[in-house]
Amino acid sequence: MRHDLTLSVHGFDIPAALEIPDGTPAGAVLLIPGSLFSNVDGDYPAWNVFPRVSAFLAEQMAERGLVVYRFAKIGPGTGSVETANAKPELVKSWRGRARVAHAALAHFRAELAARGIAVPRLVLAGHSEGAVVASVIATEGADADGVVLLSGPSIGILGIMIEQARAMLPPGASDAPVVLLEKVVAHIRKGEPIPGDLRAQATGSFGAGALVNMPPEAVAYMRDCDATDPVATIANYEKPVLIIQGGTDSSVPSHHAERLRAARGSRPTTHIVFERLSHLYKPVPDGISPMEIFGLTGPTDPRVAEAIDNWVRAL
Repeated sequence: MRHDLTLSVHGFDIPAALEIPDGTPAGAVLLIPGSLFSNVDGDYPAWNVFPRVSAFLAEQMAERGLVVYRFAKIGPGTGSVETANAKPELVKSWRGRARVAHAALAHFRAELAARGIAVPRLVLAGHSEGAVVASVIATEGADADGVVLLSGPSIGILGIMIEQARAMLPPGASDAPVVLLEKVVAHIRKGEPIPGDLRAQATGSFGAGALVNMPPEAVAYMRDCDATDPVATIANYEKPVLIIQGGTDSSVPSHHAERLRAARGSRPTTHIVFERLSHLYKPVPDGISPMEIFGLTGPTDPRVAEAIDNWVRAL
């Protein structure tokens, strides 16, 4: 059963939801959203895309006996409200992502206690950029029994942008747009202003054009997020880690999951790849474009929730 909640963090009211299964729960999962502005159900209203990924995952896990807490990522169309006492510098930043996740975990545990729900184990599960957030708060000592990395990257977000831009080049096409993006990224990583000549070349709403048109606070977010090494963050985490990857993920391809797995060495780690699933764990039909894949509205493949449930029960 779904219970709608409000997560309040430094003057921001963020929509959240608690999915409670019938019977005695086998465990609990804090579900941390990815990079884009998403509502509590995992839709992206600012892009007019409604995959409902967080809600599908939460409902499927609850059907199997897990309590799941999910929340929106602050941004337009997500239902988040900035109050008169808001402190944006503490929330709308890369470090703010960790603050919100820590607060969500505390709220989750408080809601469980208030409802008299005891869980034998609780894990952090982050999707895409949220996987990095989960790794960060886990290594900061968040009270959890393990971490689930759902389509998690192994490099920073600016590196992902460069990788995606190169993968999208048609055969035989000039790599000039990627080279331009690399030059812009180099300045951002150094905390330098982007030179005027590069700005003049960076047109359009993707790649370098997207970066040069971002407001300063968004550029700072990208720089700080990119500076967090996902591999180094999770490599030495002592508790169990589950890595789940879609085999046809064009946003964060399978080699990222493989690199994360390799970095874990002999530490307790489970690595599962589901072929023919997208970044959002939807089955991918043949012959459709990346944007069409992103916009798929059907349910997430239930094998993902099953894998998380099996892993949680085995902890």
